[in-house]
Amino acid sequence: ESVADDDDGSLAGRTALINALGKEDGLKAWGAIQGFLHLIVGWPAYLLIGATGGPARGMTNHYYANPLTTPDQPKKELFPGNWKEKVYKSDIGIAAVLGIVAAWTACNGVGQMMALYGGPLIVVNAWLVAYTWLQHTDVDVPHFGEDDHNFVRGALHTIDRPYDKLDPWGAIDFLHHKIGTTHVAHHFDSTIPHYKAQAATDAIKEKFPELYLYDPTPIPEALWRVCKGCTAVEKRGDRWVWKNDGLEEQLEI
Repeated sequence: ESVADDDDGSLAGRTALINALGKEDGLKAWGAIQGFLHLIVGWPAYLLIGATGGPARGMTNHYYANPLTTPDQPKKELFPGNWKEKVYKSDIGIAAVLGIVAAWTACNGVGQMMALYGGPLIVVNAWLVAYTWLQHTDVDVPHFGEDDHNFVRGALHTIDRPYDKLDPWGAIDFLHHKIGTTHVAHHFDSTIPHYKAQAATDAIKEKFPELYLYDPTPIPEALWRVCKGCTAVEKRGDRWVWKNDGLEEQLEI
């Protein structure tokens, strides 16, 4: 059936690369572009224009409290009521940090600033986007429209992922309070404290063994699959699925 309107351009871009370079190289080129756009450009774009945030709240800027465009659902502004004042107060701190970074750069050069601040900030932002992306996305995980989505469906279509070889001793998982390996539980009830998240996850596994989603694919491999294969969704029945017809072998679906 028809591809979602917002995805037409992305699908056309991937198709053009595949036609020009072939399935294998075209998908690799598309995956590299998507990886760069999401991991490097994605977080700043989200903060500045609400990129990928959907139309419900309109185009948003995290430093200017009012929507930049009219929200589809005006009662769901990103910063309602007295939150607006809090945004502007936080802007003072952000402006101060930017001033300090600018002075540092002027005194010691771009190289030192990027080595000690800019570079680590990019890595942290990329990791944040990568793991959030993987917690909610994979080539075989469908989306739902307003008429078909509900709280439980949404919770059960998030994914728990281990760090695997990236974290052989479990140190990263421990320091991150198991945000990746117990994320499904967070969607069932976001008030569950991190020290109870494993118990909640075990209960979900026991209660919904056929519905609970857990993917042991190594994080780099899973991220590369998502970069290449999660491009456009099309309506099939009561759900929207990723359109990858003819690419199943390359994506190992």
